[in-house]
Amino acid sequence: MATATSRRTPQQQRSRAKVDAILDASERIVTADGLDGLTTTIVAEQAGIAVGTLYQYFDSIDAILDALIARHAESFALQLKEALSGQKFRRKRDAANAALDELIEYYRSHPSFRALWRGAPSATGAGFGDEAGDVLIGLVIEAIESQGMASRADPDFVLEVEVQWSLAQALIRLAFRRDPKGDAAVLNHLRRLFDLDVDPVET
Repeated sequence: MATATSRRTPQQQRSRAKVDAILDASERIVTADGLDGLTTTIVAEQAGIAVGTLYQYFDSIDAILDALIARHAESFALQLKEALSGQKFRRKRDAANAALDELIEYYRSHPSFRALWRGAPSATGAGFGDEAGDVLIGLVIEAIESQGMASRADPDFVLEVEVQWSLAQALIRLAFRRDPKGDAAVLNHLRRLFDLDVDPVET
């Protein structure tokens, strides 16, 4: 006799598969046509489901965008954590630049993420949205703190990371707006500016 758990698991798997199909279809549409091409009718058609089924999981295009952004944030956070773990950095800026390299590469290799970042600034904020942005900043701070170069208890250091990270993301947007592969002049300018080893400006 099937238990409640055994009945529920396939249903959960089917639901997960439908959500993934909706998000995968949305990514394809955003990549090809930008955010303007994203409608619930087109998403449902490309996901192979009825519009009514789509609305069981997402009540609007904004909800789909939020889920896409969250998926990218989770994916990049895992990539960033793996890239920073196990490395030995001599300076704080070395760790920050390693994170910067990962962000540039992620931006370069995920066209749907570029489209989201350009087309949904209110959703992505300075990068991935407030909550996800805090996670990414936290990973950079953790990498630096783990090697004894700074402490998150120092509010000046935390602020400096936040300022530098926001600056980096703004210039990355500019670089990829100028060139799909990332404008080298803008990225080189960013690397000259990106420095967590300077002392905070006293007020």
